[in-house]
Amino acid sequence: MPVGVAVLLALAAAAVADAASRGDRPARPAHATRLAKGKFLVASRDLVDPNFFETVILLVDYDPHGALGVVVNRPTAVRLVEALPEVTELRRRKDVVFLGGPVARDRMLLLVRTSNAPRQSFRVFDRVYASGDLDALRHSLAHGEGVRAFAGYAGWGPGQLDAEVARGDWLIGPADATALFDTAPSAIWDDLVERFSGDWTMLSPHLLAN
Repeated sequence: MPVGVAVLLALAAAAVADAASRGDRPARPAHATRLAKGKFLVASRDLVDPNFFETVILLVDYDPHGALGVVVNRPTAVRLVEALPEVTELRRRKDVVFLGGPVARDRMLLLVRTSNAPRQSFRVFDRVYASGDLDALRHSLAHGEGVRAFAGYAGWGPGQLDAEVARGDWLIGPADATALFDTAPSAIWDDLVERFSGDWTMLSPHLLAN
């Protein structure tokens, strides 16, 4: 599953541009902030869709036009250096490509943990930034900070994710960098189901309609 730099990334570039263009938009109503960029979506035990069974998704973007996220707990056997052989800094590392979702699996999105925002990136939460720029990757590698690479993403049109949440498909909670970068992928779903199970997010239909 080689992923060339040529496709790294129209997705991230578009997301960066879109996030910048929305910088001066008015705040959404308070009830709508439960779904937001920088939240984890944790698949409920009843969600049997094979695309999302026992998945944890980081929402990278969410607004009235839809939502975009990446599955953070499905690593592949493909080493990141195989996908990006031109990034020589990866040659002594064991990073792998994660399967980010069922959409556009020939494209890649990077998440990096860094104290300083890389160029051509946007902040998702805390010190975690999304980018499709190789300089952001090199910056993170040079400073010994976390990096995750995702092939593909999960996307929802207007109102689709809200409807799934109202149906009880997802638990919602704040994302944290430890779960994203330091927890074994095989343990993330179990850990977060336990953490968020006391706070099922069941938004009522009249709130979702506003």
